[in-house]
Amino acid sequence: MLNIIKTNLQFNSNISKMGAIEGVALHHNGVSSPQSVEVIHNYHKNHNGWAGIGYHWFVRRDGKIYEGRPEKYAGAHCPSINSTSIGICAEGNFNEEIMPEVQKQAIIELIADIKERYNIKWIKGHKEIINTSCPGANFPLNEIRNTICINNETVKKNEYIANIAREVISGKYGVGEERKRALGSLYNEVQTKVNEILIGKNVVPKKCNEQIADEVIVGKWGNGKDRKTRLTSAGYDYDTIQNIVNKKLR
Repeated sequence: MLNIIKTNLQFNSNISKMGAIEGVALHHNGVSSPQSVEVIHNYHKNHNGWAGIGYHWFVRRDGKIYEGRPEKYAGAHCPSINSTSIGICAEGNFNEEIMPEVQKQAIIELIADIKERYNIKWIKGHKEIINTSCPGANFPLNEIRNTICINNETVKKNEYIANIAREVISGKYGVGEERKRALGSLYNEVQTKVNEILIGKNVVPKKCNEQIADEVIVGKWGNGKDRKTRLTSAGYDYDTIQNIVNKKLR
């Protein structure tokens, strides 16, 4: 379910109606510090002289989606397509930072919802339409596009979860609480898939460090780098487990 936050933004009269919607344009706000939808709205309205915020939707790092300009009105996010596209802006500067998984998933779900309401033919980054760096070199454009099937209306979530799980195994999302924060609402699904890949089971009960150390000693978790990768990917602290192992083997 989409985590949409309704707003009460007031727009000036210099606003025009939307035409036939053909696509979705993706942006970033280009700011590393936190920034609310109200701040952007006031800047666009008072500094740029626009009717109000130029984007139809604003997705924050925590995955919350804020209403911007109503979809019935043309946006002010890309001059050549303002009246034929929905503008989505992601909080962050993706020339410098990596998008949190929960934010990326929220954008995917938002686009899927938009596709149910309009005949969307394309999904593009701002820089693919005009000469700009927006939405940033690190913005996951292809991941988002590949997850949203333009031709069959299906969000390939299972494949998406499997891809993230493989990235977790490679060490991309850290361990423990760091991984939980990065994956957000996807954590349980991804961790189950990680366990399935590494252990060969759909559900792996969480065991205490002592039990895992005993399994390490009998060879269930491999050796060297392989052991470290498997333990950390399964959510265990490698150093803690290894210290217990060392004490048991003395």
